[in-house]
Amino acid sequence: MLIVLAGLRWPQRVTNGGFVILATALVVFEGLDAPVLPARLGMIVSGLLAVAVLLLVEARPAGVGVAATVSIMVSVACGLVPALRPEHTFGLVEFGALSFVVLRLVMQHRLRRAAVPAALTILAIGLLPIRALLHPANSWAIAPNGGGAAGLMVTMLTGWLVFLAVLGLYLRLLERRRADRDRLARQAERLDYARDLHDYVAHHVAAIVAQTRAIRFVTGSGATPSPGDLDTLLAGVEDAGAQALVSMRTLVGVLRDDLPVAAPVHRTLDEMLTAVVAALPSGCPAPMVSVDGALAGRPLPAATLDAAYHTVLEALTNVLRHTSGTTRTEIRIRMVPDASDLAEVSVRNDSGPAVSSPLPAGGFGLTGLSERVQAAGGELSAGPVASGWQVTAVLPVTARASAGRLRSLIRHRPRAGTRGEGLR
Repeated sequence: MLIVLAGLRWPQRVTNGGFVILATALVVFEGLDAPVLPARLGMIVSGLLAVAVLLLVEARPAGVGVAATVSIMVSVACGLVPALRPEHTFGLVEFGALSFVVLRLVMQHRLRRAAVPAALTILAIGLLPIRALLHPANSWAIAPNGGGAAGLMVTMLTGWLVFLAVLGLYLRLLERRRADRDRLARQAERLDYARDLHDYVAHHVAAIVAQTRAIRFVTGSGATPSPGDLDTLLAGVEDAGAQALVSMRTLVGVLRDDLPVAAPVHRTLDEMLTAVVAALPSGCPAPMVSVDGALAGRPLPAATLDAAYHTVLEALTNVLRHTSGTTRTEIRIRMVPDASDLAEVSVRNDSGPAVSSPLPAGGFGLTGLSERVQAAGGELSAGPVASGWQVTAVLPVTARASAGRLRSLIRHRPRAGTRGEGLR
């Protein structure tokens, strides 16, 4: 596709089309400066090829190589056959077009693929002045008594070629850095989508599985549940399924840009804990909550509250998914000793051995949670403790919490478990 048409509106296309017509007219005008028809056709064809390659969205190595080869052939012919040499111009439009083409070629393609056509193009640019300099009317410029004009022209041409090479490599470096930034941005976006998908769905699906397991246990024990109890259990499954559908619909709406990204709705830890407990499925034992009085009603950074919310939610979801015989779940939030800008959010349960579950183990829940906590300036640890399993997140309570101090403090604090062994 032509670069003059790519992604442009009609006024811009008309303007660019005008420049193309002007460049074509100049190429023809310069070609007519040649003394004979073969030289005229050669200069016009080589000039139009250079302009045509420049107009393509991608400077294709094969096309660039063909245009450079034709230009070299015309220049060599003019140098060998005196009757073909133009007197006034060697092809300034062709000179400029080939200069821009070699820059785009180096920017758009790997050096291994662009090396040969780029070398041919640079050679073509270097040979272009020969067409006119060897004309008898211009012989004074290359004569020994020409006042150094030949040396000056060679120096200027060499400098121009070196400038093109350096500029092309520099622009290639900038393009590579831009591509790396785009790749990292896409990777971060994919990780955000993966975390959001897990956070939206996993909790509700785990609730469905837990309540279905409870129904199967009741019916498998031989006891006949009363219609009211069975209706309550099935209503919980229905409610969790409906919430999962709503969450999925919300996420799809965000991905399609139909809905704005939801702003954090929790301003304090109390509001966050209330939202988490309200999201628990019916029949699930309510966790014991202990919050430091200095933190309960204190406004915290949005990233900290978001990370704390997902830490508690992920820990409670894992209790439903992977444990059996859990009788006590404790949520504890306190200030870190000797650190007024750090808070510790921990969720501990007295779970028994892991139970078989339709949901696969070894997922990415805690992996994504660790990324979310680190993005908030904190650190996550998870693993077995003496009385069960514990997930702990250390988070800043101020926006200016020192990341270096945080890492140093966590490095020397005893943990409930290592990060690696806790990811399940």
